[in-house]
Amino acid sequence: MKPIIALLIVALSLSVGHLEAAERIFHRVGTDDPATLDPHKVALPGEQLVTLDLFMSLSTPGMNGRPIPGAAESWTVSPDGKTYLFKLRPNSRWSDGKPLTAEDWVWSFRRMLDPATAFPLASRLFPIRNARAVATGSKPPAALGVSAPDARTVRIELENPAPYLLDSMMAAAMPVPRHVIEKHGAAWIRPENLVSNGPFVLQEWRPNAYVRLRRNANFWAADRVRLDGVYHYPISDAATLLRRFNAGELDFVMVVPPDRAAALQAAGDTRLKVMRGLANEVIVFNTRSGPTADVRVRRALSMLIEREAIARGVIGFPGVEGYSFVPPGVLNYGEAAKPDFAGWPASKRLAEARRLLAAAGYTSDKPLRLRLGFPNTDLNRKVAVTVSSMWSRAGVKVDLESKESKALFAEIGKADFDAVRTVWVASASDPYAYLERMVSTGSAGAVNTSGYANPKFDERLEAASREADVQRRAAILRQAEAMALADQPVAPVYYLVGRRLVSSRVQGFADNPRGVYPTWMMTVSPR
Repeated sequence: MKPIIALLIVALSLSVGHLEAAERIFHRVGTDDPATLDPHKVALPGEQLVTLDLFMSLSTPGMNGRPIPGAAESWTVSPDGKTYLFKLRPNSRWSDGKPLTAEDWVWSFRRMLDPATAFPLASRLFPIRNARAVATGSKPPAALGVSAPDARTVRIELENPAPYLLDSMMAAAMPVPRHVIEKHGAAWIRPENLVSNGPFVLQEWRPNAYVRLRRNANFWAADRVRLDGVYHYPISDAATLLRRFNAGELDFVMVVPPDRAAALQAAGDTRLKVMRGLANEVIVFNTRSGPTADVRVRRALSMLIEREAIARGVIGFPGVEGYSFVPPGVLNYGEAAKPDFAGWPASKRLAEARRLLAAAGYTSDKPLRLRLGFPNTDLNRKVAVTVSSMWSRAGVKVDLESKESKALFAEIGKADFDAVRTVWVASASDPYAYLERMVSTGSAGAVNTSGYANPKFDERLEAASREADVQRRAAILRQAEAMALADQPVAPVYYLVGRRLVSSRVQGFADNPRGVYPTWMMTVSPR
């Protein structure tokens, strides 16, 4: 019997090993190490990549980046565009098996807008009736225009028509489990406590190493999820990325540096996917204090940036130089506004920049000195060094500060910076979604990182939010953009070029300008 038992044990061990080897685990790399996995606290793009796997809003991104039905199976919109009725899926459940009802959504929306939550993306929900007033504390959360007519219906009432609502809600309006939060408090996001409604659930979270997810058996479309699990890695070193990707340890890399991408393109590597995106790479100026509080300084610094040279020589993609806040290709807009100096020759820009700096009190005897912060990646450093060199032509002394994304974001939140190189990823493919980042009213502190305050600009955006006609709305928004471009609280530099690495074992991937790739719609062949 002993030899037979031994053989059975060996056979069972081989069987288990085969099952583990046959698991479909997706290994992907974003750009940030998450500071939180609370979907009402996230701010960094890398954090949102993880929460999109854990939670699902009423609408959710398809593989083309556009909204499709998510936690809601359908919706209807009133003729005036101001009332949405979302019908929840009949099998809506949390990952712990408890029913997810319309009342859960009402509670979640109120938490999103509650000032105590301090949701960095709250302004994306300002089209909802009383959302701005709730976020600023002038009205209680119960005044929010979100209600539950019955257990499967969520009613959302808007202040004004918002054709981009479904788009902006995809990543900014996730439900959270009240029963878990009230039990565990801030500890609810720990792996042993976290309950979600998305395609995956949290299995392990090791800061600076990885976030490990496993398939959610209670997800409404669990039978359509072909992956057993997902790893999210916060790897920024280009050499490490490529080495691990080529070794088969990584399946999907969101950001490939231009020089590495150029080499891969030259070699005809079909695993590289390149597409111009809808994000805007910018330099944010501190308009509250310090030297960049002076509009003359901001305009001078922006004029000195030779965007075409950066697009051609650093990014390696001529034509993506950015002068406008709204990138080309954004829906509902047409041609964006540009600053007056966009068409000037370099010599005229340099002369005018020197004049503006002198008028602001900076001369060769008293040069302007400022800090330029940037995330610590090779590409960000190259752009920062290039911009610093361009500023130095007018005698500007620049202290370059390379930081981890979380540390940099913390400094921005405290307004402890002069200028910061960052990326604007809008909530929707709509001009308002880009321009709202400079609105001074409401809980815009976390989004309006420059601290820009222009009542006329705010008024134009408010007027646009009330306009139902798309063309008239676009004209109003273009006026607002021109106002902000004259003040340069933020200097557009170039429009993002998406460079992805996609392993040949990945199935279901399709590129899109939004740069949003839902993990649950992809799979990998077993290793």
